Amino acid sequence: MTQPCLVIIVCSLALSATAQNLPQPITFPADGGIVSVADFGAVPDDDGDDTEAIQKALDAYPDGNRIVYLPAGIFLVSDTLRWSGAENAANAQKRTILQGAGQFLTTIRLRDGVSAFNQSEPKAVIWTGSRPAQRFRNAVRDLTIETGAKNGSAIGLQFNASNQGCVRNVTIRSMDGGGKIGLDLGHTDEIGPLLVKSLTVEGFNIGISTKWPVNSITFEHVALRNQRQLGWWNYHQMIFVRGLVSVNRVTALYNERNSWGTVTMLDAYLHGTKPDRNTPAILNQRHMYLRDIVFSGYNKGIENDDKKRDKGDVVESTPIEEDTSHRNVSALFRKIDDATLRTAGEVEHLPIKETPIVPWDAPGKSWANIVKFGADPTGEADASPALQRAIDSGARSVYLPGGAVFKFDGPVEIRGPVRRIVGFEGRFVTGENASWTVVDGRHPGELADAPTVVIERMENSSSETALPIRHRSGRTLVVNSTMGLDVTGQGKGDIFLEDHAGHLELSQAGQSAWCRQLNSGRTGTKCINRGGKLWILGMKTEKRGTVIETTNGGITDAAGIFVYSNSGWDDGVPAFLIQDATATLCGINERNFNRQPVSLWVRETRSGETREQIERPFLYLSGN
Repeated sequence: MTQPCLVIIVCSLALSATAQNLPQPITFPADGGIVSVADFGAVPDDDGDDTEAIQKALDAYPDGNRIVYLPAGIFLVSDTLRWSGAENAANAQKRTILQGAGQFLTTIRLRDGVSAFNQSEPKAVIWTGSRPAQRFRNAVRDLTIETGAKNGSAIGLQFNASNQGCVRNVTIRSMDGGGKIGLDLGHTDEIGPLLVKSLTVEGFNIGISTKWPVNSITFEHVALRNQRQLGWWNYHQMIFVRGLVSVNRVTALYNERNSWGTVTMLDAYLHGTKPDRNTPAILNQRHMYLRDIVFSGYNKGIENDDKKRDKGDVVESTPIEEDTSHRNVSALFRKIDDATLRTAGEVEHLPIKETPIVPWDAPGKSWANIVKFGADPTGEADASPALQRAIDSGARSVYLPGGAVFKFDGPVEIRGPVRRIVGFEGRFVTGENASWTVVDGRHPGELADAPTVVIERMENSSSETALPIRHRSGRTLVVNSTMGLDVTGQGKGDIFLEDHAGHLELSQAGQSAWCRQLNSGRTGTKCINRGGKLWILGMKTEKRGTVIETTNGGITDAAGIFVYSNSGWDDGVPAFLIQDATATLCGINERNFNRQPVSLWVRETRSGETREQIERPFLYLSGN
């Protein structure tokens, strides 16, 4: 059982390295269209109240795809900071990004003993919107939220995002351990899909709350410390979690009994600090898939409280290599005794790679604004030639300034030293001739290629035409916080997708992809793996069509899949198509409210023989 320990060590080192690498704050070019709270009167590190100034900045561009930036320092607040509303709720509380200079550099701190945060009703320091599921592209990034002391009804962050949105590099801390909830993802229905990555919650009655039956939430690298009632409370929601570290005297995770919610969890370390002898590390009353889970300090690792269907409890001394809470493992071409999964050895999983971190450049000559290279910020003329000139300028970072709209309707090659193409949350539209291709060794000035290229923080507003991203390089490609980009692997270099709403295709053997929070709402096949290696943590789909197609010797290893089938389902179309390939599909779940659910879950063909599975598996294992 060395693998879980090694994973946790790696996660801890990655988080501590963030603190060690503090020196360079995240700052932006002056012409980037960034909305600074300083321009609205907010002043850090003084005794003034910054609530009104920060709220004015949030109100300045409702639904504006803008970054609202807080520089380094402590900002004091005394009331809830709210995403802007609108007369039409569908056009409110979205496309707003609250951005700090760094997780350990920027702090929003609630004053001590604020009367409004000591009432019977809980009250959030930051609130980003309610249902319906229209809260596209919201984000809170690179800062700390502190709820002060003597604020008993305080909630750190009530967050909501839809399809693409994230909480990244955030600490939520109660100064005296009190308060209701650190991260509240259950204050409204229809939250998600979204990504939470590199989160620390210290104190509160409950560290994280996830609730209600749509739309799934993906977590990676989460630390919970010193909660009073529960580390994490899940009710109804589908959560996909990797890298949870909990240090608590209370139960780390409570998956409450209901008709929907499921937990899929990998690589967790749950440590009890002198808990009551009857307190389990995990209290589970619903479906759960676990892999590489280590317990310490608790008398009982898991209490499975569903006596009719579950496999029983897990004692403290038993790490979990791989197991499901219920007997619902399926395979068409291999014999699997699901009761033996706890001892592992039955399933081969792909190795997991962390998404590369590309350093953020300080503003200066390393940045290139595509407007300065001739791009039309009104979106009337094709900006592709200007983008190409910016890429070929020798800059390391190329940006699309916020507040502008660009049109791309031609080919662009990503080459040379450019290592980041960033949208500053701006929008663009695409024509039929648009494409961005990552290539090797084609810079006209013969400048060396950057080893890793990041495409991030942008939205394609074209409803029908996705922007094709073609990876024909041996380099590494990272695509994150994006909507409307379809990524195709046509080379050998690794691909990493995070918080990505779009399509993925591995079109040949020899290429690997790692995906965190992959969302596809297209009609037809959502994800294609033709001979590659594909790892997924958290995937949500809607509309008709196959979810994942794996063929030609490909290997797909997916943990956490949510199929929202409210568009109905075409007879004879499998949710998962496997042909002379291997797929391990863990934590599969479905929501359907129109009585037309998935009618065929798996079609697997091996050596000319085809077998099908009609009923939904929770864990599916293909292969011999």
